[in-house]
Amino acid sequence: MSHIINYRLNQFSWAVAAVLLLPLLFTQGMFFDGLTFAAIARNLNEGVGQFWSPQYTPFVHPEYYEHPPFSFAIHSIYYRLFGDQPWVDRFYAYTLYGLSILMIRRIWALLIPSGHRGWIPQLLWTLTPTVLWVHQNNLLEAPLNAATLAVVWLLIEGTWKKNYLWSALAGVLFFLALGIKGPVALFPLMVLPLVAVLFKEYRSNALISLVVMVLSSSVLFSFFYTYEPDFAKFFEGYLNQQLLPSLRGLRGTESSVLLSLGELAKQLALPVLVLILLAWRRGNSYPLRRESIFMFCIAICATLPFLFLHRQEHYYFMPSMAFWMLAFGMLYEQAPWPWGINRKWWVKYISLTNLGLWSIAIILTLYFSKSPSRDKHTIKAYRSMANDLDLQVIQVYDLNDFWKDNAIASRYHKLYLTENEQPYLLTRLDDAVPDGFVVETVFEKAELVLYKKATPE
Repeated sequence: MSHIINYRLNQFSWAVAAVLLLPLLFTQGMFFDGLTFAAIARNLNEGVGQFWSPQYTPFVHPEYYEHPPFSFAIHSIYYRLFGDQPWVDRFYAYTLYGLSILMIRRIWALLIPSGHRGWIPQLLWTLTPTVLWVHQNNLLEAPLNAATLAVVWLLIEGTWKKNYLWSALAGVLFFLALGIKGPVALFPLMVLPLVAVLFKEYRSNALISLVVMVLSSSVLFSFFYTYEPDFAKFFEGYLNQQLLPSLRGLRGTESSVLLSLGELAKQLALPVLVLILLAWRRGNSYPLRRESIFMFCIAICATLPFLFLHRQEHYYFMPSMAFWMLAFGMLYEQAPWPWGINRKWWVKYISLTNLGLWSIAIILTLYFSKSPSRDKHTIKAYRSMANDLDLQVIQVYDLNDFWKDNAIASRYHKLYLTENEQPYLLTRLDDAVPDGFVVETVFEKAELVLYKKATPE
């Protein structure tokens, strides 16, 4: 009976994900970073910009060096397959969610001999607030998380089974992870040293795997740097425009370790609470197995660098969350089963719950598909400018004040904002009336006013 319960709980974890993710699939509106990345990927598919120098807009980052291009290139394939549709952006992120779940389950199966209860880390990870938010908004942490999880799985697989082809493939994916968001993908380098410390029977295997992984990724980097001039140009631009200024604290708002620890505590509140309740129910503590210690150590390695960055955001912690949840899940796995409840009733209850959750997910998906879920008035305003007035470029006085608007307009309507002089000028509703312009349209709900240059009499 317990395997049936586990099967139903596995279905439950997917049903929960469906309720949390599917309703937004066919809606417009995302965090502006996700819209920016989507616009870059769409441009790549249409031949605007090149792989090592993608373009955001003709006026903002015409050569985009803020992040490496690998995620944009993969995202662009989705446009090639499905067309330029708003839902493609979230579909791309949701497939990465599925890939991450697959990797979580594979790591679990390697470290937990029985392989049962793989739904535990899956459900915990799905319910983590920043994980949900990242996939809903198409942030780079989604592909970064999938890639780093795959690297960790391949390293463990290759080391456990003495199959160093897996380790070489891990090096290739490690290079891919670096090509998604740079040095934040470095933490998998700690996996094999941790294996050597915690799993002495695999120590020699781990050292060989580490050498193979580093060699394969280094060969790729050396090849591109030596024989691909555009790669060298990109690397220099990324180093000078993004990486070094970020390390010097010149980008973003200042934060602190205490604030970061507070944000981390929010993300880990649920698994900690569950562990306390299970320990209280059992009446004693849960011993730390080396497998759980292993996952905790990887999670700490993935978390620590962000605690001391000048620029910090809650979603920066997202790639570490899978390892936190794997670690907590390995503690939960030791709990007595099925916690003293009637097994037949439990199976029936979960089955009905799953059916209800999938029904809710489908109904909400159909309901929310009718209109944007976020910034709907702003989206409608720019749609009117692009379609009704047939505009392609609009002037604003300060692009920083229209950063989110620029992302919305460029992604959904191929409408570009610039500070250069243009026949049409856009301001906020409360701004002063500009000299030499007459009102064209007022978008009250979006708090925007579009002006047109006055014709001399």
